Amino acid sequence: MTGPVDAAQDEPLDPEAYRHQLLLLKSMHCTRPVLRQGRKQFIQCVTANLSGCDIGMTVYLAGIKGGIDSAEIRINTTVQAPSEEAARRGKNQRCIAQEEPTQ
Repeated sequence: MTGPVDAAQDEPLDPEAYRHQLLLLKSMHCTRPVLRQGRKQFIQCVTANLSGCDIGMTVYLAGIKGGIDSAEIRINTTVQAPSEEAARRGKNQRCIAQEEPTQ
């Protein structure tokens, strides 16, 4: 069993990189598109890698072979609001897109 954790140990080594990686993870969990080379794409998987005192993240995008350094990925800062119909039904926009179209 370990004792209490030193408060300094809870601070990320690189706060800006930590925030970016946290947003990438959230984008994956919330199925939000990210930007790579000006195109919106979805994250399939992320891996964290420790190299000395640096923590890097490799991002795997849907439809792209191989991993990409997280620094090459931009967060899409414009989030589309739920449609009126989705809000009424309690679903967000991505759920609407996955449903079969009605005729």
